[in-house]
Amino acid sequence: MISLMDEFEFQNPVPEPAPAKPRRSLTLLLRLWTLRRAIPNFAPSTFVLISLSLVWLLLWVAFDWWEALPEPQFLLAGVPLFPWYALAIVVLAALLRARSNPKPAFPAALLLSLGLVPLPLLLAVFAVPLLSLVWQCVVAVSVLIYSFFYLARGLRAFTGESQVRAAFAGIAFLMAFIWLTDTLDVIPDVWAAPEVAEAADGGDTPADAESVLFEQSRRIDQALAAIRPDASPSPKAFFLGFAGVGEQKVFAQEIGLASRVLSERYGMESRALSLINDERDLERAPLASVSGLKYALRGLAGRMNLDRDVLFLVISSHGARDPAIAVSNSDLPLNDMTDEDLADALSASGIKWRVIIISACYAGGFIDALKDPRTIVITAAAADRTSFGCSNDRDLTYFGEAFFRDALPEAHSLRDAFDRAKSAIALRERRERVDPSKPQAYFGAEMEAKLTSMKDHAPQP
Repeated sequence: MISLMDEFEFQNPVPEPAPAKPRRSLTLLLRLWTLRRAIPNFAPSTFVLISLSLVWLLLWVAFDWWEALPEPQFLLAGVPLFPWYALAIVVLAALLRARSNPKPAFPAALLLSLGLVPLPLLLAVFAVPLLSLVWQCVVAVSVLIYSFFYLARGLRAFTGESQVRAAFAGIAFLMAFIWLTDTLDVIPDVWAAPEVAEAADGGDTPADAESVLFEQSRRIDQALAAIRPDASPSPKAFFLGFAGVGEQKVFAQEIGLASRVLSERYGMESRALSLINDERDLERAPLASVSGLKYALRGLAGRMNLDRDVLFLVISSHGARDPAIAVSNSDLPLNDMTDEDLADALSASGIKWRVIIISACYAGGFIDALKDPRTIVITAAAADRTSFGCSNDRDLTYFGEAFFRDALPEAHSLRDAFDRAKSAIALRERRERVDPSKPQAYFGAEMEAKLTSMKDHAPQP
């Protein structure tokens, strides 16, 4: 027999929650994002779900466009990859619903999944390019922890009961999805710089890139052929320049100035070689690469008297906290240069007397790996600081202007030039209200004494 209460419920069933208005949906998301108590018995409308999906899509496209400045070009090939992410959102919603007891309405689970979209988006745009690997891991773990509490709070609001197992299942799915996306390289880039867009539309083939790289040893040999061994007993100075990033002309121009100023001061004459990445012209000089640097150092060592001659190695590029020097040129497969790469290349060459000047962000991180009584290391920034002026609208970086252009021609010594440049940069950065780069230097005692004894064209006191 049906009880009176059952009969009442049969005749008056509990109504499904009506789709919420957009403003109420936004309020719910804000409460969930801040991990506050959410609105119970909630069902977003189809309009809200579609609108939120479009907002995230437009946000991705906007970030992609911003990263491709100053001349972004549209890549149609990236559009078909978006369904991969749409599928992931739907699968996550279905998983959360399947692992919950009682089950939330599917639109509510879908809204909860959509609410997570900004996290990986912000990670990809800001954390990955700006943070070191260690800090990327710290941020990623923090995001996963936050995501767990976000899912647990939302599912509890939608079901009225704790759903820890469902929240854990959602986090496991997110980790698997991120790993698989990275493995398959499913990144829907729809805007890119002109050179990347050209390559994606059928620019240089792998065979072309291979042939360009293969001929670099011949180019270096041709440049080295102009450098003749000198049998005179006085020590001689040799120059090796390295412009790491070809997408911005400022690095190639800075190496050109450094070569002229140092050659005039230390009488290098024709004892200079530069490895240049400059996408404006891939033919005018040997290209900068880690393997090219090693080859050039060995070639120079064969023309030097290693017991007395001095190498001036100048590097200008972007830098990373690892520490590392960025190396790139058009679409060529080049590896960045770490402090170990540089130290090993110098050691293998056998060159004992060295002056190393690195104009790059975080360049101070190279000092520990390179310092030696017969070595001077001068860097544009401390190990945890960025330097400034690395853009296509400039002829030189801040450090290049202060050190090579302004200080070195008039300084009485290399240390004097560094001190002058450091003061000028600090004054400029205070005036522009940016975080100070704090240029660093290590002056090996034997190398500094040797430079003092060498005949140069420094101004007399």
